[in-house]
Amino acid sequence: MLFLIVICLCAYGYEVNLEESKTPELYLEPIYKVNGGDATADKPQSKSWANKYGQWVIFASDEGPRLLKKDAYGWTAQSHINQIWQSLPGRADVTSKGNDVQLVLVEKCRLNVAKLKYSTRASQYKHQWAVDLPIPENCKSIETATIIEDARNQFWVCADMNNSVMVWYSTNGKKWSEPITLADDINDDDISLIVSLKNHISVIWSNQNNESIMERIHHHGDAPTLWSAPKIIQQGGKNADDHLNATVFENGEMALVTKNSVDKVNQPQFVLRFRDTHGAWTNIPYENLTVQESPSRPIINHVKSGRIFEMHSVRNRESGRYHISVNEIIRKENTWEFNELIQLKTKINGKNGDVTSSKASFLPHEPKLIFFSDDLGNVYSYDLDELPGTSLSNPSR
Repeated sequence: MLFLIVICLCAYGYEVNLEESKTPELYLEPIYKVNGGDATADKPQSKSWANKYGQWVIFASDEGPRLLKKDAYGWTAQSHINQIWQSLPGRADVTSKGNDVQLVLVEKCRLNVAKLKYSTRASQYKHQWAVDLPIPENCKSIETATIIEDARNQFWVCADMNNSVMVWYSTNGKKWSEPITLADDINDDDISLIVSLKNHISVIWSNQNNESIMERIHHHGDAPTLWSAPKIIQQGGKNADDHLNATVFENGEMALVTKNSVDKVNQPQFVLRFRDTHGAWTNIPYENLTVQESPSRPIINHVKSGRIFEMHSVRNRESGRYHISVNEIIRKENTWEFNELIQLKTKINGKNGDVTSSKASFLPHEPKLIFFSDDLGNVYSYDLDELPGTSLSNPSR
């Protein structure tokens, strides 16, 4: 039957790729709509989290950040919080622990850190504070920022400002240091990412000026201003671009996905960068640019003690239509496999992208939610537990 279908399609002038035709497709309806587009930007940021009281996510809008909770009716805006947040920047990165949530909010030359605490008595989050970080007067632009809580319960924010990579630290999440410059030679288009590891933190950034992906380390117990010398993760071959996203495994290993700047047909657009517990990196190129499809903005997450998933947007270069590609990454000794599991599509003709998920790994018996948005303000969600023929409740990693 498949053979006959292929012959009929080819007779009408269509080109058929049998490998692509095997990937299931699913059209999604929006779960929410905000005023303004790109509600799930930016690339390194994590906007959702879970606790024993439910599933939560923060989207950007023209009125400020929007906090939503998943309930029996779908996704419901938390108006008591959103009203307080109306004057704050919209683009958020979130870190959560127990009943506490800390988030950094970003706009052109402003970074604001806000705290939420879940009230079991009120059965909702309550706003604790929102404070602006010290920003140098010579600031021209900040593209994005990320936040972590380290193993010593200190908070760190990392951001690119002008042509520099900077970090701020706080012992309580409310009173913040002046910025510490870790690099001052990056391109206007470069970004950074901060990651919490077992006994240290890692700041990673792209530098398109010298075609490098770089890293600096701060060890717990050292003075906040004491950082390792810059380490080259990879340099040359146009391997740098401003796309970074990471997940940390329970044994202390880390996987980072990035886009490169090669931008040549039949050449890989992405690089999976795997960091072992000793800090050694392995770089694995993947996902070719083709005549028809242009992949972009990859993110990565994993099921705790289980499977690894990579998601990215794909633009059809002929039709201009977008979809989200959901893939599984399988590690087998010294080889890596990348298997596309499903293509998530929408009914709009414009941009779909900016996939985001949680900073924490997915829990085996809880929803494994990813989100993306379009340029009309629509937001979409998908639970990886709904993947065809897939059970993620039984970890295999």
